[in-house]
Amino acid sequence: MARQVSHVAKELGPNAYELSTPEGKSPLLRRTVLQAKTGQAVIVKDSPEAVKAMKNVFMRLCTTTNELISVNDVIKVHNLLGEPMDDEDEKKMMTFFDTPSKTKVCISFDTFMGWWNELHDVGADPDKYYSQERYRQRFKVLQSRLKEPTIASIQSVTEGEIGSRRFRVWFESDGTRLSPWHDIPLRNPDGSYNFVCEIPKWTRKKYEIATGETMNPIKQDVKNGVLRDYKWGDMLFNYGAFPQTWEDPKHVSEETGFPGDNDPIDVIELGTRQRPVGSITRVKILGVIAMIDDDETDWKVLTIAMDDDRSQNVNDLNDIDAHMPGCTQALTDWLRMYKTAEGKKENKFGCGGKPQGAAFARKVVDECHAAWQKLLTTADEKGKVKKIASGSNLYTELALGDDDD
Repeated sequence: MARQVSHVAKELGPNAYELSTPEGKSPLLRRTVLQAKTGQAVIVKDSPEAVKAMKNVFMRLCTTTNELISVNDVIKVHNLLGEPMDDEDEKKMMTFFDTPSKTKVCISFDTFMGWWNELHDVGADPDKYYSQERYRQRFKVLQSRLKEPTIASIQSVTEGEIGSRRFRVWFESDGTRLSPWHDIPLRNPDGSYNFVCEIPKWTRKKYEIATGETMNPIKQDVKNGVLRDYKWGDMLFNYGAFPQTWEDPKHVSEETGFPGDNDPIDVIELGTRQRPVGSITRVKILGVIAMIDDDETDWKVLTIAMDDDRSQNVNDLNDIDAHMPGCTQALTDWLRMYKTAEGKKENKFGCGGKPQGAAFARKVVDECHAAWQKLLTTADEKGKVKKIASGSNLYTELALGDDDD
């Protein structure tokens, strides 16, 4: 497989040879370094950050103390990165690992990296192997998900037919159902927030977290026995909620003069990618709009995904229009007008009708998080909270009843 590509070594420079894992230099990487120095580089070396990210994934899949995983575990890694393998890929992989079994725990981290690097060989046939650019992008997404290992293990599972009243999106971790409202953390260690997508951009089915159902799945809203769609048109943005927040219907907002709407706080994600129903995305807060809907405060937090190409340049309200001209006005107009398609009046806004910046928005989110904590404490005192054990995790079962608001 080795190719004469001395230009690769020249392009990488001397720093490319100083790769290491958290436990020290990898023998596999040292071998690759020697090949590069002799002009026979096989791959473009991974950055230390990328190697560390992959090591984190690898260790999460280890179930033994000898730091070995199985072929099935490698398949899971590919699925996690958005690179699912077909039957031919799996056969090649088993040949590479020299094992006839998908379940045998026999693959070390170095061996795994050997496979991963061969799959993304810079000199390989692009029709047969993943490209280096796609490889780097997948690592970017992977690293964003690994900031909170618990999040990376959560999967969404659908039940029922789309467009039916039975349709649900459940959330699971290691085969155990959890609540997207109570069990997904609001914040990550790096200061980002977790956005749960209910309605993908460019769609109009009104999905929402079912706060009144056990384990709070996502479902399509029903009014007067009819499944609800947005009649005004498709969403201009990804729409959802922050977990572990609650807009208290007994608390009257100073900014709007109206109480909360009894739901998790709503979130608008302004990135370029469409996010699937039930996806969990790390976001940064940019601002907030104080919408008043049917005499209730209905905050709309403006965010952008951390893995979006524009994220580094968009950090506050003013940056939105600087990089997405006309965006805030379009958002405000959409929120004001969308109910008129149902024969209702225009929505109104607090804060003088003006969106507020990131610092103000974070304060609002903190208040809603505190309200959620109080909600759980009160419900627990009434014996309504049930904790479900799954391994080292405890998941929360609490659905709102008529006497909880």
